[in-house]
Amino acid sequence: MISQCPHCNQPLKFSQPQMEKFKQALAKLPTGRALKFGCPRCRTPIEINKNGALAEKAAVPQKQTAPPANPPVSPPEAPDIAWLASGVEEDQALVEDVPTAMVLINDPAVRQKVTGVLEERNLQIHCPENVDEAVAGQRFKTYDVVVYSTEYEDGPVDTHDFHKFMSGMSMKRRRSIFYVLVGNDVSTLYDLEALTLSANLVVNIRELPHFAKVFQKGMKGYESLLGPYISILKQHGKS
Repeated sequence: MISQCPHCNQPLKFSQPQMEKFKQALAKLPTGRALKFGCPRCRTPIEINKNGALAEKAAVPQKQTAPPANPPVSPPEAPDIAWLASGVEEDQALVEDVPTAMVLINDPAVRQKVTGVLEERNLQIHCPENVDEAVAGQRFKTYDVVVYSTEYEDGPVDTHDFHKFMSGMSMKRRRSIFYVLVGNDVSTLYDLEALTLSANLVVNIRELPHFAKVFQKGMKGYESLLGPYISILKQHGKS
């Protein structure tokens, strides 16, 4: 499997679940075909062959010096949709105009419950392996939803590196992110606590079975509060 983007020369870092999807997609790939996915950094398409190596593209024929007066018109080729069976391209390239969510939760059971609810709302999910990867990911892309566990790092949440990064983010970016804190030390739907913690919604682990309803209520309040304001900003060419 290639480890470096051939376009921007940046290392390609994938989580274990993402690597498993790659393996499954490559195993099903017909001989002679290439698997296409977007570089997480520069977004340029990369094509790899069945053994995971960079696919060689056929040489582009040189332009004719004297083309015919009325050359035949050929329609563009159909897009490569091999990624549909595996979802690899969706996970890596994060399709534009489709809502995205970043989830940082250590507990697998809690993480599975949260991501399940977000997937039901058609959000593309990204689960960084550590805080450094999460912060780096936020520098290159603004996620629509960020769900963070108050137990992800040691100590009180207001001392966590990632939470301090979110709290210190410029308002131009921060107001477009629905930031959710999940943990044993917060009170579900307590708006004053959420405001104190620079979050949009707080959810206690006890109410995790009702996360879908809590998330929907919190999102509704967020959209009714900030929706008109953001709409006015966009009308004036701001964000």
